[in-house]
Amino acid sequence: MIRKRSLSLYFSVWFCFFSHFAYAHTYTISVLVDTDMALDDIRAISMLLNSDMVNIPLIVTSDGAVTPEVGCQNLEALLKYFKREDIKVAKGKLLGKPAPPWRSWSEDLKWPEPRGEPGKILAGREAAAEILKRLEAIDEEIPYVCLGPLTNLAEALKLRPQVVKARISRLIYFGGHPDEPFRGWNTNRDPESARLVFDSGLNIYSISLPEQKLLRFDQELYKQINDIDTAAARLVTNIHQSPTVSSLLSEGHFHVWDEMAVIFLNQPALFKFVPSTSHDHVMRLANFEAQEVHNVYLKLLSYSRDFHLGTRHSVVLNAFPTDPSLFRDDVRPYVKEAIERYGLEEWKACLLTNEFHRHLGTYSIIGAKMGVRAREILEAPFDTLKVVSLAGSSPPLSCMNDGLQVSTGASLGRGTIKIAEGTPKPEAVFLHGGQKVTLKIKKEVVDKIEGDIKAALKEYGGLNPSYFARFRKLSLDYWLDLDRREIFDELKGSLGSGQ
Repeated sequence: MIRKRSLSLYFSVWFCFFSHFAYAHTYTISVLVDTDMALDDIRAISMLLNSDMVNIPLIVTSDGAVTPEVGCQNLEALLKYFKREDIKVAKGKLLGKPAPPWRSWSEDLKWPEPRGEPGKILAGREAAAEILKRLEAIDEEIPYVCLGPLTNLAEALKLRPQVVKARISRLIYFGGHPDEPFRGWNTNRDPESARLVFDSGLNIYSISLPEQKLLRFDQELYKQINDIDTAAARLVTNIHQSPTVSSLLSEGHFHVWDEMAVIFLNQPALFKFVPSTSHDHVMRLANFEAQEVHNVYLKLLSYSRDFHLGTRHSVVLNAFPTDPSLFRDDVRPYVKEAIERYGLEEWKACLLTNEFHRHLGTYSIIGAKMGVRAREILEAPFDTLKVVSLAGSSPPLSCMNDGLQVSTGASLGRGTIKIAEGTPKPEAVFLHGGQKVTLKIKKEVVDKIEGDIKAALKEYGGLNPSYFARFRKLSLDYWLDLDRREIFDELKGSLGSGQ
């Protein structure tokens, strides 16, 4: 009976989480985050901030590896680095307990240079009150990911238990019940709060295993992260470069601790939970697929935007080039930022489109972005779409067709793309699995491009080398500045809906 119930609950939670991520670019998942800003917390939050599939309305700090005050300061640096000024931060209360031995090195971190504006720290408002404010402002349930002691959530439960229970769909917590043998440091730091939360009736996914069963955050994993050229990976590399932390890393001190909660949020199918014998609403981690969890760890610090796409595989190349030194001088400064903003899949599409199209063209690049966006919306792997382009057969608008072919895999040779007759329009229809979506370049984008073309023609007097040099630079700017999630009017429907 227990085994049957375990499997049923396992698959239901797998479906619940995975369904959010399967529709990641149509629906993002919102998460409240609670942290004591230990090194493993920073690694875990970096994974979340590296993803455009997760919306974080609030992060609260607790008294653990660092004080709540220092936690807010470090969060400010972290959010500034990731350019996430949209995320609010609130401070928890002091516990009045001795500092843990690792507080000194948790506070003395080597931060990389900031890149954006700081996050908004909510001065004068305690974490528990801010949690309740956020929960009361939403009309749906939201997961709560706790990477530190459960102090803040316990305080919120004391104030408004009905709000917390109605709005938090599940608590994902790296720690166990105070009476369990492997309860972990987060619980040991504030066992009273942990007991209150575990006994509250909230749905809890408790990640608590003996340390020998956990993955190690060792020199090998650190080197693999160091080889990833993304903002998230560079930050994780940087914060482990202080002398003390570097020495502890060499000694094998660190494990993959709180990151497990974020990896479970992203890939629940890799984890097996069983019901607690003492609490019906608590699921306890029994096992996980270690190698796959290791692989997801690296992916979450890599180009996570592309996880849900069935990406193209190279036919004759070993890999698609991403090293700036391999590109023309004027393209070189754009490479890293374009990949970081929009992911590897769009990078591949635009790269091949420009080679196929034989020059850097704005509409061909937009066509590539349009095809990737259509695949996102329809959840269509490469080579599976049928496309009807309304861009006609006359440049410059028809240049869009080259980008559409490269980014979707639909080709004239296989008959999977059709150029519709009639007045050319900057739009296309995409068909997949009984669904269709029509994407049209927004009028303000078209007006901007046409205005730039007219200005270049006027300045240089016609289609001459100076004009094409100017338009090459404009196309590079468009490549970097035009976000595929913002530049199209999108209309989705089923093939039988008449839309």
